Amino acid sequence: MNSAISAIDDTDRALVHALQLAPRASWELLGPVLGARPDTLARRWERLTGSGEAWLSGLGLRTGVTKPCMAWVEVTCTAGTSPSVGDVLVADPHALGIEHTTGSRDLLVFVAVPDLPTLYAYLSCRVQRIPGVVGTRTSMVTAVHYAPDRWRLDQLTPAQIGLLTRRTRRPAASAAPDRPAVAPLQEEDRPLVLALAADARRTVASLAREFRMSESTVRRRLARLEGGQSLRYSCALASALSGWPVSATLWAEASEFELADCAAVAAGLRETRVCMSVSGPWNFMISARLRTVEDLSRYTAELTRRLPGLRITDSAVALQVRKTEAQELDRRGHRVRTVTPDIWSHPVPGRSDPVCPVGL
Repeated sequence: MNSAISAIDDTDRALVHALQLAPRASWELLGPVLGARPDTLARRWERLTGSGEAWLSGLGLRTGVTKPCMAWVEVTCTAGTSPSVGDVLVADPHALGIEHTTGSRDLLVFVAVPDLPTLYAYLSCRVQRIPGVVGTRTSMVTAVHYAPDRWRLDQLTPAQIGLLTRRTRRPAASAAPDRPAVAPLQEEDRPLVLALAADARRTVASLAREFRMSESTVRRRLARLEGGQSLRYSCALASALSGWPVSATLWAEASEFELADCAAVAAGLRETRVCMSVSGPWNFMISARLRTVEDLSRYTAELTRRLPGLRITDSAVALQVRKTEAQELDRRGHRVRTVTPDIWSHPVPGRSDPVCPVGL
């Protein structure tokens, strides 16, 4: 048996599952749910994060009240250059996810930027000028139906989930009924949000010291951003250790009138990790976690059985996931480092123009 796998036990997986449900819950609160002492849970989490086997990150990608401009970019490379191209892209704050895949593309990159002009600059002045890149195809994200932070392990029992839900349930908001559903991510919020990218369990006290704020101000800002959909957390275990080591992406086509139903059905399948509407030749995109490569055909068959109007047009299996949710991974899927997801930075290092000149 692989020693790395045998080092992870059911309590570790239960801890990750609990943090997927309640990312910033205290160890004292989680202890009774998991049947462990708070200091034991803290030591386990320190071991998991120190080895890169697990992590908990925060992402706040809004620009004001608007969502970022997001896209899937398929990159084609000359023979033998995709590893070096991947090395360059991994360092980019705008490339939140990168995979070496099977199929007609060499790399599949998930990109987030503030607006369309910045996306144009990133593609034309950055990605397409990397040595070895010979072509790109971009599909804009038009709707996110199911985000990766909603995918869960299945380690906790229903009783544990119910207890955790009761212990972490927030009191009903007493704000005015006309309070906006979306909290703007202001420019002054960005440093606080970016500080949570590597460790979303950072204490309020440490954040207050770093940014010279009062602890009450930090709590208030975090509560506003969390409650207003401008800050979300993602807790992950290295895929090989989770029991779901295979990542696959499917492209599909469906009637625009059926997309909502397709998304609901796809999101109901255990394997589905991401479900988005996109522009381009096909209008639907699904990312799944699978136990084996052979499960891809079964998963695809189940989708088409439940959704007769959905036509699967292409699929790809990740040969190696280089980056996910702004976390750089090694070949084992362990986190190496966090590339701070400052999507508001200029897409071409050393340039300040919104669009690079032809002669750059």
